[in-house]
Amino acid sequence: MTILPSQINDMLRLYSRFSSADDSLLDETSPPVNEPEDIVDISTEAKKREIQDQTRMEVMKKIKETGIVGKERV
Repeated sequence: MTILPSQINDMLRLYSRFSSADDSLLDETSPPVNEPEDIVDISTEAKKREIQDQTRMEVMKKIKETGIVGKERV
């Protein structure tokens, strides 16, 4: 897998933006208990975008936990 410099720049920009944002964005993984879950049919492009967003949030969470170098933060 090849990682382009532009992808690294995008990830660093994303990290910078989210590291200064509220941590509440990462806690939106579970739906509220009292509300029923909506079932929606979405397009292929929307599914692709949703997967990218989920992946981005997981990467940001992992970076916040371990840092860019890979050492566990205290």
